[in-house]
Amino acid sequence: MQPKDLEHLPRLPEVIYRPGRREEDAASYVTLLQACQHIDEIDPFSTLEGLPTVEEMAVSFASLDPQRMLVAEADALMIGCVRTIWWEEEDGTWLFLHSGRVLPEWRGQGLGTGFVHWAEQRLRERAGMYPTNGKGTFGANASSTETSATELLLNEGYAVYYTSAQMEFTTFTHLQRPPLPEGFELRTVMPEHYRAIWEAGRCHWAGLTKVSSMPTEEHYQEFLRLVTLDPALLLVIWHDRQPVAIVQGHMAQETGIVDDVVVSPAYKRRGLAQAAMTEALMTMRERGAKRIRLHTDASNRHGARSLYEKMGFRAVKLFPRYRKPMGM
Repeated sequence: MQPKDLEHLPRLPEVIYRPGRREEDAASYVTLLQACQHIDEIDPFSTLEGLPTVEEMAVSFASLDPQRMLVAEADALMIGCVRTIWWEEEDGTWLFLHSGRVLPEWRGQGLGTGFVHWAEQRLRERAGMYPTNGKGTFGANASSTETSATELLLNEGYAVYYTSAQMEFTTFTHLQRPPLPEGFELRTVMPEHYRAIWEAGRCHWAGLTKVSSMPTEEHYQEFLRLVTLDPALLLVIWHDRQPVAIVQGHMAQETGIVDDVVVSPAYKRRGLAQAAMTEALMTMRERGAKRIRLHTDASNRHGARSLYEKMGFRAVKLFPRYRKPMGM
């Protein structure tokens, strides 16, 4: 690495810094996460974090630009790393995100701070290559149980922009199907319906989310992948041959995951979301689910959290998303 790449990093005698090595780093990164699980209270069932396998991490790292990742090693052991990524959001904001992790026994020696400063410098350079029009911002994430990361981000001038609530459902014995309003029906979904269903979801999310760009064709392919895993977990309520309420989920061993809940604006407050959700929960129970997980806006801006709580979900963890203006 060039000297300028090291200027923000602590000089620790036994530590070396290097770029990422794609799939070669998968096993070391998984080991790093496992070592942090207890102190950071990483939730293995979460839809927003987790403990991936080496194989899953290798797939994730396969297309990673090595220059977007910085690794700290001591005695050939990965003791910390930071990754960077960026994208343009629907409102024209360019988000330059960094994500780091440090072994518990190596915390307090400046590695975390050094990672943030290194990432900010790299991302600032990258921002100069895009038409940000003054709308570039740094981003970072730290869950409510990652106390050291939260303290670091606040000390570096980051502020909470948005918070997701991780929610869990386990009270299967209380499930009862609510009646559908007249003219609405829950029907089997056929492959020829997939595009119309996805487009309905795409229109729903337009302008609602604060944390991602509009769904793209790439997202549609992921939608198809999940549908293929278990078509019975795509629950759709129809009215006049139009999909008006959609719940999509999948199974992850004994955990049911709710990936998306959509109700067309013209049909809200008719009990459709609860009806489709109840059907999804009952289907997941039949698949052997011991728990159901989803995440939603913690502030309840659109009423989703209150609906889930009414159904028996409870918030188990919060995931704040932090931002900081690039000029700071």
